[in-house]
Amino acid sequence: MIARPWTDDLPKCQNTCVASYFSQIGGNVSSTDDYLCFYCQTEDGSCLYGVFEPHNGLDAARFIMQRMAVEMLLPPPSISNTDEEIRDRLRNAFVSVEKAYIENYDGMIAERTCLQYRLQTLNETQISQNCDNILSRLKEIDQHLSGGATVVIALVHNNKLFVANVGETRALLCKTDDNSVLRVVQLTVDHSLNNEDELLRLSQLGLDVNKLRNAQYLGNQSGTRCLGNYLVKGLYKAFPNIGTAASEPVVAAPEIHGPIALDESCRFLVLVSAGVYKRIQEVRGCSEQTNKQLAQIIVENFRKETNFVKVSQSVLEEIEEEFISYCSKNNLTPKSNTHVTLLIRNFNFLPPIQQNDAINMRNPVHKQNERTSVRFNPIVQSKSNTLLNEIDSEFYSSGTNDLGTNDSNIDTNQSNESSDISSGRPYDRDRKIKGYVDFSCYYENVAKARKNGTLPGFIK
Repeated sequence: MIARPWTDDLPKCQNTCVASYFSQIGGNVSSTDDYLCFYCQTEDGSCLYGVFEPHNGLDAARFIMQRMAVEMLLPPPSISNTDEEIRDRLRNAFVSVEKAYIENYDGMIAERTCLQYRLQTLNETQISQNCDNILSRLKEIDQHLSGGATVVIALVHNNKLFVANVGETRALLCKTDDNSVLRVVQLTVDHSLNNEDELLRLSQLGLDVNKLRNAQYLGNQSGTRCLGNYLVKGLYKAFPNIGTAASEPVVAAPEIHGPIALDESCRFLVLVSAGVYKRIQEVRGCSEQTNKQLAQIIVENFRKETNFVKVSQSVLEEIEEEFISYCSKNNLTPKSNTHVTLLIRNFNFLPPIQQNDAINMRNPVHKQNERTSVRFNPIVQSKSNTLLNEIDSEFYSSGTNDLGTNDSNIDTNQSNESSDISSGRPYDRDRKIKGYVDFSCYYENVAKARKNGTLPGFIK
């Protein structure tokens, strides 16, 4: 049993649900020893969220997670901080965590250098006696030094959202537009070898990006940015495919996004590890639709799950079941021990939970007519050339967070246990969806033609 991280004792944001573990195909996923996220709330109402996806073990990822919380919360952001000061705070936090990681492994790095020197200076007799022990210890050290994590951090401060990330962990903001269409906006950048900006950066270091793109690996990892993993940073020259770089090809510099004003259109925020959305992508086959598909699964589980705290877990289980079924049908062997984390911060898709009501969430009893009633339009649109995806759905304008559709649409989530009408709202079969096409110009032209006597006879 691993000792609990100190972040577990911080005040929690009660409008957040999380699930985080190593996925054991066909095994038990209830362990909390591999819990790699936090969702903290400060005294002034600011909230800090983080998801950490480990590389080569948990030790480095745990260190990075706890140190990141220290950098961001001790002291916590001040209400008087400007937007630029918050952005600098996020940027400096990543720099400080990376520096602390290297200092934490200073002893191992020095020992590695000494062992390599000894290995080079041994004579034949000494090699036969000591070589195996030295090589074994070097392998052990390299295992520790290769540990790291990709990270996404989200900070809600002064009713604004700030996001920072390295690697392929994502932050998705689900919000409604003026036509009440729920859209999924990816706020983070994927730092991978499919990112043209990252390939340009690597080419400027003198690396052959075509070879890297084909290999999909930088040394011992696929991502182009991370925290930790000293082997592809200070020791990168040991790897043939990146050893010729003019400087370290894998960096810890984060992408910073925000401030993003949090208004009534912002429904919920998702922080998700690559291990989750890549499974959706593999099963369903379209990378451009992955964010939208994940959001749709979440919304479906908002409706089905009576306990908000369990939504993240039920979403991951649904994705896992679909992935296992896909592998079975296609005779594929799924990669074992993939780490998965899903953090969902509800803004107003469901009624927000007040801090003093948190105790009720441990054993909630919700009547179905008190929860959000959800329907989906079976035809889902997307804008393929942007990071913006949309789920076609229409919210009631009353602010009750009910989600409805035209009666002609198929109800894909009908249940005998729930009603599609919120309690206290009379049912109106003829209720019309709010118009989103402006016909005023057409009617003006019809009026002019009628006045001038040039209106065609087939127009009444």
